[in-house]
Amino acid sequence: MASVNEGFVADEDGIHEKSQDLESKNSSPSAKARQILGADIDYSAARKAPLFIATIAASWGAFILGSFLGWSSPVQPQLQHTPNATVPPHITNEESVWYVKLDNTQMAMVGSFVNLGALLGALCGGFLMDRFGRKLVLISLSLPFVVAWLLVVLAVDPSMLYIGRILGGAAGGIVSVVAPSYVGEISIPSVRGLLGFSFQLMVVLGILVVSLFGLGLDWRLISAIEAVFPFIFLVSVLYIPESPYYSVKKGKSSEARDALKWLRGPEYDMEQELAEMEARVRIELSQKSRFSDLWSSWAWKPVMVAIGLMVFQQLSGINAALFNAVAIFESAGSELDTLVAAVLLNVDQVVFCFISSLLVERLGRRTLFLISEIGMCISMFALGAFFFIKEECEKELTATPTSDCQQQVTVLGWLPLTSLILFIATFAVGAGPMPWLMFSEILPARVKGPGSSVASFTNWFLAFIVTLTFVDIQEAIGSSGAFWMFGGFCVLGILFSIFLLPETKGKSPEQIQAFFGIHPACFV
Repeated sequence: MASVNEGFVADEDGIHEKSQDLESKNSSPSAKARQILGADIDYSAARKAPLFIATIAASWGAFILGSFLGWSSPVQPQLQHTPNATVPPHITNEESVWYVKLDNTQMAMVGSFVNLGALLGALCGGFLMDRFGRKLVLISLSLPFVVAWLLVVLAVDPSMLYIGRILGGAAGGIVSVVAPSYVGEISIPSVRGLLGFSFQLMVVLGILVVSLFGLGLDWRLISAIEAVFPFIFLVSVLYIPESPYYSVKKGKSSEARDALKWLRGPEYDMEQELAEMEARVRIELSQKSRFSDLWSSWAWKPVMVAIGLMVFQQLSGINAALFNAVAIFESAGSELDTLVAAVLLNVDQVVFCFISSLLVERLGRRTLFLISEIGMCISMFALGAFFFIKEECEKELTATPTSDCQQQVTVLGWLPLTSLILFIATFAVGAGPMPWLMFSEILPARVKGPGSSVASFTNWFLAFIVTLTFVDIQEAIGSSGAFWMFGGFCVLGILFSIFLLPETKGKSPEQIQAFFGIHPACFV
């Protein structure tokens, strides 16, 4: 671990030497731009309150995305007319035009189609934000969000639910690209980590709120209430400025000045930061940018690290843990209603995600991601061990009904519940929020659009595949095998954190790219 950090510092020194050599040989605008990038910016007079306001506004889309992701769990008993589910009379009347009942396959499609829509949206998110701007894209997403919820509210057939879920997921996939990029571009180093947590925090808040609604409201009313949030999103984003970096890139210097004045306050001297943005844009525009640049020698390393962050988030076993939550609570002897248990788990996520946001600028991104992977690894192997003992006991009881092995399973009833709580907490600390924060920090601006799309697409593609195939995996290798498999991915995540993941806390884009050995001309 020390050698990685030492390498980072060495590269950081080397960047200045390379820049000085280039500037002594070249007096081009790009050389002058690189000289500007070497200067430190004084943010001491910058106000932080406007940054938090802009971040919350841009992250409302993440809240709505979380609502879509969490919606299927609390409404499943109603949609499938599960015995003892609280279902209003007009929903159970088969002669009513509003009668909808889903079988297991249809319910699985309703649950997974959000991920399918999100991966499609993620593919075009980078192009849209580079073509039309961060603010305009976020504003426009309020429309598909509203239409998606209205399709669910007015559904008279499963196909309307499918279309609504795909549409909402697509809008959420675009948000997952644009919102983190916007927040990263408006942030200052001292609060970049805290603000970067906003995306995941708003996602888990959205999941928590919809699970709370599910405790006593019918699914159409829940959806109707959720349809109000896109209007809050629209009004909020209308109030905030465009990303000043994007404005400079489009030649709108006066708009960039207004944005910086709004974001930093009137007492902040914006000239140096504005000059740095203009320098980055000059270098970026001096070189043609293509999608194929993602795999060029100067870009593929940060792109692969961004993809790696998303891979280890989705292969951590979060879906396995949540899918088996009911069985885990039952194994612990809990008589809690399943909907109440889901709310408690979501509260666990929100609390630890918030705690982690307070620690990120103290401990660093890499440290929290590593702690998260270690905690999840322990939890997955512990859950695997418990379910292995339980599965072996079931086989033994089939062969020898008088066996007392069930007593051993009962004694260990505390283990799965403790492991589940630990897993959710450690996931919320690092593997949940950190990929969304770090991918916008480590990608060079020249490939940030397509790079963000590829990283987000990877996330949603794996989420869709894991959700779609988890039942088959569980049937093939058992619950214990599934947990151990994800535990193995967590081990790989630990190695990834130690040897490949850079620390980005308090680092400039030049310093972050130096970790990957990228030439200064390609930093942006």
